[in-house]
Amino acid sequence: MNQPAAFVFPDNLAALAAARELGSAGIRVFVGGPYRGPASRSRFVTFLPMPDLYESTREWSDAVCAWASLQPLPPVLFPSEDAALLAAEKHHDDLIRYFVKPYPAPGIIDRIIDKRRLYEAAAQCGVPVPQSREIHHASEAAGIKASGWLVKPALRYRLDSRGGVHTFRQATGATKAIGGNPEIASREVLAGGFPAILQEAVPGGFENLVTIALTLGRDGHLRDFFAARKQYEYPEPFGDGLIVRLQQDPGLLPSCVRLLTEMGYWGICDIEFKRDPSSGQYKLLDANPRVWLWLTLGTCAGHHLLLLAYNEATGCKVRPTMSANNARTWVSPRGSVAFLVRCYRPARHGLALPPRLMIGAVLTTIGNWRNFRDPLHFRPSSWPELFSAGVRLLQQGRRRLARLRSG
Repeated sequence: MNQPAAFVFPDNLAALAAARELGSAGIRVFVGGPYRGPASRSRFVTFLPMPDLYESTREWSDAVCAWASLQPLPPVLFPSEDAALLAAEKHHDDLIRYFVKPYPAPGIIDRIIDKRRLYEAAAQCGVPVPQSREIHHASEAAGIKASGWLVKPALRYRLDSRGGVHTFRQATGATKAIGGNPEIASREVLAGGFPAILQEAVPGGFENLVTIALTLGRDGHLRDFFAARKQYEYPEPFGDGLIVRLQQDPGLLPSCVRLLTEMGYWGICDIEFKRDPSSGQYKLLDANPRVWLWLTLGTCAGHHLLLLAYNEATGCKVRPTMSANNARTWVSPRGSVAFLVRCYRPARHGLALPPRLMIGAVLTTIGNWRNFRDPLHFRPSSWPELFSAGVRLLQQGRRRLARLRSG
């Protein structure tokens, strides 16, 4: 092979999206983690058992460096979640001897994933952000009405004293933020060891969330982008996209490019805004400088953001082999099943949502097969895992039904 391999970690649905885009272009893809996830079932992936970076980033780094040292060319490193970004930043000096990174040297990633620093940079660039301030003690939020405010961690992942990674969800059970009484919410976030931000809750539903997904070159010039809108999310609230649809950019792209270039960032990034209905203004919520769950929505539409980042990092000129199609909507197959089992309420979501989700999930699965020829769970080796997951969801559904009947 005359081009570097890609190493994606850990194994999750975002890793699967990365593997399909890169693998369909002829790049050899390795996915590493302590256990097999969805990406390991892809025809494009060679799975590498690796230590769990959540337990020890040092053991993880030593193992991946030992593997990479045996490769003919330095592989390109693609984190698939923020915990992976933190581990790669911590062990940059070791990793850079054996890997190529498709984003800048340490320091800049930390500025983007820490919302305190991201919002500060946005304000300096003239990019609107929700009214926010850091809370150092829960008493600082005393007396603030719950309506119109929420509390979120500045970082959802942090390095712990054991040398591993601790998550906001492990500490609080929440995904991205906590609503309700701001003083109580601040106490929960701080008790978990995370810096807390009291933030204006931008009014309106998740249909007002718009994402700009892009790839910037080292020179700060835009390589490609697409815009998308969430139509549902899971888990509710503050979850990942459940139904995501392509749309035209509502004028946010220049602000995104300006913000990232001012911060010194290049590579792939997913930047999320929410429109405030009272003012019509889009306010910055988050930025993710890594691969994400519904990346294939852009891939299928001809926006090969990850492949462009790979070429930017390596100097290669690998071209996509798949043709763009007219698919405009992505529905999470796994997320749809989990949503219907755990979150769906007929009175709240309506009777039309379940068939919409299931039909959309089937169409997304068929589209992935048509575009990538990737059988995934149709492979017999994955059937025991798929059966076990189905049993777990069925048991959860029965428990939920029992609670509803008893309540």
